[in-house]
Amino acid sequence: MWFSPRWTAVWLLAGFDARLRYCCSLGGPSSGYLFVGRPQKTNALPLPSQRARAGQVAGMSPPVQPTSSVTVSSDTNRRRRARLRLLNGTRATDGEGVKTMATPSKTPPGADPKQLERTGTVREIGSQAVWSLSSCKPGFGVDQLRDDNLETYWQSDGTQPHLVNIQFRRRTTVKMLCIYADYKSDESYTPSKISVRVGNNFHDLHEVRQLEMVEPSGWIHVSLLNQQSNEPIRTFMIQIAVLANHQNGRDTHMRQIKVYTPVQESSVGKFPPCTTVDFMMYRTIR
Repeated sequence: MWFSPRWTAVWLLAGFDARLRYCCSLGGPSSGYLFVGRPQKTNALPLPSQRARAGQVAGMSPPVQPTSSVTVSSDTNRRRRARLRLLNGTRATDGEGVKTMATPSKTPPGADPKQLERTGTVREIGSQAVWSLSSCKPGFGVDQLRDDNLETYWQSDGTQPHLVNIQFRRRTTVKMLCIYADYKSDESYTPSKISVRVGNNFHDLHEVRQLEMVEPSGWIHVSLLNQQSNEPIRTFMIQIAVLANHQNGRDTHMRQIKVYTPVQESSVGKFPPCTTVDFMMYRTIR
């Protein structure tokens, strides 16, 4: 069969156009061209499904989808909760593994020593001892430390540690110390670390208690029971050493110190303890 040159040219152009359209269908809009008579550029963005199909055709893995807004929001909330815990000073490791700092709880105050005296189980013996201080400001010494007035105080005037020495004339049984501190009034003068030492004299003192206090406001009870026998200690001397103050303060304030010994039962006979002031006046012979 013979074709004229004109029909031959039409047949070749039709085949070329069909092959071009087939290539465009494989690439899709991602090829960036639309064939309408002649190729033209387009600014239309391809759809995600079309991009994935284009990547599969080219032998590449499909593009990774971006993180959803829900995940981003949860991460932001987690960080916000961690910051709030840090500001509030709570300690824990939460479900997301975020560790936060802890603020130590305040030292709770103990009972008023006068209530302990009324029970008849202990007796204050500070008046039987000789008191001395490592340093003091004029008018803020031992008298203010022992005057039963919570508004007055001893104020040191020297380098740390600040010492309170309590010496007895004979070996004495001591069960407990009561120290009054008031952070609201004294602030940086308030002791934060106290060491209690006992011995026969200044040269053989050894530590029996070390107490750390956090913003105390009231009576602090320091037990002096032997850890092995659980019996009150017997000593000639007690030394209270202030090792540190709140806010790195230099000098310290102590408002009151009480020394208590257990009341011994009478050898004549066992009587019920005196709990009222009227009976307590006649429980001993003077």
